[in-house]
Amino acid sequence: MPEEGKADILTPADRRRRQRSAILVFGLFLCIVLAALATTVLAVNNGRNYKRLVRQFALEQYLLPAPPPPPLRIDKPRSLPPAEHYPPWLLNAGLERSAVFEKIEAPSAEDRCELLRDDRGTVPTFTRSGDGWECLFFETFGNAPEPAALFIQARGTERDIVSSFRIKVSLTDLTTELAVLSKAIGATERFGLPMTPETRSYLIEKLAGRTEFSSIVENYRMTFGREITDARRYNLLILPRRQMASCGEHPSPPPDRWTTPIYRMPVGCLALRSPPPQPSAS
Repeated sequence: MPEEGKADILTPADRRRRQRSAILVFGLFLCIVLAALATTVLAVNNGRNYKRLVRQFALEQYLLPAPPPPPLRIDKPRSLPPAEHYPPWLLNAGLERSAVFEKIEAPSAEDRCELLRDDRGTVPTFTRSGDGWECLFFETFGNAPEPAALFIQARGTERDIVSSFRIKVSLTDLTTELAVLSKAIGATERFGLPMTPETRSYLIEKLAGRTEFSSIVENYRMTFGREITDARRYNLLILPRRQMASCGEHPSPPPDRWTTPIYRMPVGCLALRSPPPQPSAS
């Protein structure tokens, strides 16, 4: 029988193949329609929706063009008007705090140690050894089984010159913490360590808050922190930084001058005014 006369009979495999082809063609057509619709929605109003979508996913650096650089305009230099055209308050230089420096006689180390004596009669101990000296002061607070304590040690390697000032507080009694810290803060002033009000306020803030720090302030290197063996005990160490050059002399280079940065700056010498003589009591 010739093949032209055969009936067109489809097998199940042929039917499934035609169905997959139809689904593929329809899916491709649907994707083209959706892509065209999305492109139209994102491109309207100069691409406002597209930019909003890119910013939503933080992809501005990759999907948006870089903004153009601002226009650069170089104007000709103009001469400034005379000083009388400016208000006086703008020309006058002002200081945060005015100060007068006066030359005073520094008290001896023994006298400074004696100033640590408190109202309860606790007496400091002062000893000399050659040109060196040491001042010790110890005081307890409260009646607890392990009372809070304040220990002060000041030393000098030369006569009447402080080389180190150490304060150790033991905050073992919660009821006396405020008294111990207040006594420790006042000891730096009673002993006569010269500090500006800003430095003293900084020190008071750190000690009152029991905040550990290590700073170089004015002519002092200060370190405050807890003891490793007992977190209830704190140590404050103040090391005065000695002047290395006199007025009119050039400072000698440090031993590690090859690794230490050196900043050169002009230093002036001021003639200090002596305090006026005190009237004698008649």
